[in-house]
Amino acid sequence: MKKQSRLKIIAASIILLGGMAFLVVTMTRSTSMRHFTPAALVADASSTDDQLVQVDGLIAAGSSQWDAVNFKLTFAVRDRETEATVNVIYEDRLKPDNFKDGGSVFVEGRYHASQNLVVATKLMTKCASKYEGAESAGSTDETSYASE
Repeated sequence: MKKQSRLKIIAASIILLGGMAFLVVTMTRSTSMRHFTPAALVADASSTDDQLVQVDGLIAAGSSQWDAVNFKLTFAVRDRETEATVNVIYEDRLKPDNFKDGGSVFVEGRYHASQNLVVATKLMTKCASKYEGAESAGSTDETSYASE
C-alpha cells in the first residue's frame, strides 16, 4: 500500500511540474519582445508581422500629428543611420511633454508589416535635460529615457 501511495505522489508531482513548465514557456513566448532599429524591422518584416516588438530611433521630422481630442499620436520613427522609417500610432494616452521632431524615442507595441505600422502600448522619449551636462563632459548616454 505504501508503494502505491508513493507512486501516486510521484506521478502527481511530475504532472504538476510539467504543467508549470508548460505555463512558464508559454507565458515567456507570449510576452517576450525583440528589439529592432527601424531598418532592421523593415528588413525582417515578414517574420515579425503581428509580433510584439521594441523599436528605437529618432522621431522623423514633420511626421508627428497629435489629436488632443481623441488622445491619438501618430508619427514615424527614423533609423539613426539610414533613411528607413516605421510608422507608429499611440492612442488613449497623453503625448509626452518632451516629444519633438528629431528627438530620440523608444516604442513598444505590435507590428503590422503590411502597413509598416507599430500600434504602440508604450512610448518613451529621451529627456534632453539629463544629457546637457553629460554631453559637455564628452559622455553620451543613449539608454536613459523618460516615459509618459
